[in-house]
Amino acid sequence: MSENPFAAPGRWFKGNLHMHTTQSDGEFTPQEAVDAYSEQGYDFLAITDHDTVTDVDSLNDRGMTLLRGVEIGAPAAELGQTVHTVGLGLKECPPNPETDVPQDYISALAEVSEVCFVAHPSWSSLTFADIVELEGIIGVEVFNTTCHRGIGRGLSEVQWDECLARGREFFGLAVDDAHRHYNDTFGGWVMVKAQECTPDNIYEALRAGRFYASAGPIIEEVKMEKLPAQESGVEQQTLQVKCSPCVEVLAVCPAPGKGWTNWRDGDAVEPITEWKATLRPGTEPVRVVVVDEHGNRAWTNPL
Repeated sequence: MSENPFAAPGRWFKGNLHMHTTQSDGEFTPQEAVDAYSEQGYDFLAITDHDTVTDVDSLNDRGMTLLRGVEIGAPAAELGQTVHTVGLGLKECPPNPETDVPQDYISALAEVSEVCFVAHPSWSSLTFADIVELEGIIGVEVFNTTCHRGIGRGLSEVQWDECLARGREFFGLAVDDAHRHYNDTFGGWVMVKAQECTPDNIYEALRAGRFYASAGPIIEEVKMEKLPAQESGVEQQTLQVKCSPCVEVLAVCPAPGKGWTNWRDGDAVEPITEWKATLRPGTEPVRVVVVDEHGNRAWTNPL
């Protein structure tokens, strides 16, 4: 389960962890990518070309922290698609194992990487069974901009929750996975809580879950507080959320019938910036989702 980044010391840093350049199938050159994300106010950027680690050390970083990365495709998922996986912090792409076992590919990638996660489960038609037993990953992309804007399958909350329900408390990441074949840039990112915006600090925060994912909204604060047991002896807890103006706040729990929303409280007409709910026993793990008036979402990791 993640640390609560909203209670952790440090600053928030905005970054994209998955995108492609002319070193594989993207239309940005590596330097054009750095220039574009810098102009949009990003603090860090990972270039994750397919099957090749792009040299970021030779680029003008424009004041950003640049991360080396790669995206690989491992055979053979339940429905026939490859299990695309992103690795960060590696110097070169490992050779592919001579097997058809996804875990072998991911293990080889994890061995040389600081952080690994599964890319766009919905786009790849992955089921929870393809993901739930994987080792060497911190989580899955809950949102992928190019998959959303390209074929309408950028949201992967179902696979995430099915893994959570089975005890695999993966983290959820938002990315844009930009290729620039159409307008797919700057639509998904992570906000990382760290002392400094250095590669080591970013990787450590990602591994600890000190981040949230967003496609627009800002989450300012999330607090969980246990209440004294009532006469029945049942412990409850409150959830408090502060965020940019939103029309929905969801306390999502993968357990059957658990969770809460501001709709349930009758508070879903005007945009709100604060919300408090009392959660029933057994509502854990719980993750917060906020939704703005345009339908854009932000997601905390499970708490």
